[in-house]
Amino acid sequence: MDIAIKTTGLTKTFQGKEIISGLNMTVKKGEIYGLLGPNGAGKTTLMKMLLNLVKPTAGEIQILGETLTHSSFELLKRMGNIIEYPIFYEKLSAYDNLVLHCEYMGYYKQDAIHDTIDLVGLKNIDNKPVKEFSLGMKQRLGIARAILTRPELLILDEPINGLDPAGIKEIRNLFQLLTKQYGITLLISSHILGEIEQLADTIGIINKGQLIKEITMDKIREQNTEYIELVTPQQRKACFVIEELNISNYKVVDESTIRIYDANVTQTAISKELILHDIEIESINRKVKNLEEYFLDLVGESSSTN
Repeated sequence: MDIAIKTTGLTKTFQGKEIISGLNMTVKKGEIYGLLGPNGAGKTTLMKMLLNLVKPTAGEIQILGETLTHSSFELLKRMGNIIEYPIFYEKLSAYDNLVLHCEYMGYYKQDAIHDTIDLVGLKNIDNKPVKEFSLGMKQRLGIARAILTRPELLILDEPINGLDPAGIKEIRNLFQLLTKQYGITLLISSHILGEIEQLADTIGIINKGQLIKEITMDKIREQNTEYIELVTPQQRKACFVIEELNISNYKVVDESTIRIYDANVTQTAISKELILHDIEIESINRKVKNLEEYFLDLVGESSSTN
């Protein structure tokens, strides 16, 4: 198995507090890896360490088969990135910003600039000053700069921030093209879990600086069986009735929501029994657990054990 990123015991401490704790992570070449975690979990700090922008306190980072050190300048040229909000020369055009980036990187294929501008949907406005760009347009330009030199590895922190639904779909298609046609590896963080669910081959979930799960999306889909979701203002009474039906595999989500994971029971049977006990039903539906629910369950379990 070819590895694009491998971290071993990666740790970062700021002012005596561990931001990243002994993190072991593996990203395979040619895949899209979705990095998930609550705000403040350490995602951006991790990405900055992978790009040599922040020095680890302990541990090792291997990128594209090489150990990352303070002098890994040539290795970093094989990577593209967006970290937090991309910054540009605001008075210059999109095209001129990309020309400067090429010069900085020692990349002299000028045709690639026009091709890349077309790829990210900035054609016909590439001569407009960046100061007149919307947030979504700047995000597209940031993606253009990241992919311009045809890197082997892209590290993208919230790359679809500021894009409208149509723009998100375009960029999703672009990312899939980059992996399938060019073999580029993508490490992406995003708070839009539905997008990661559609894009990622593998996900890693970080909570409080620890990698609590690394799993393929295929395995998540295999695990995520159907369940019945019941919403009722009489949750405690409903739980009593559910147990009377010999259902033990259920979960109380909040003060009005119950999820039932028993494959042998039907919505009709549950509804009938609740009605017989005069329990009000606001809704009862059969659903499939998605990535968002998987993520929230894992983070909730991790937080409760720490």
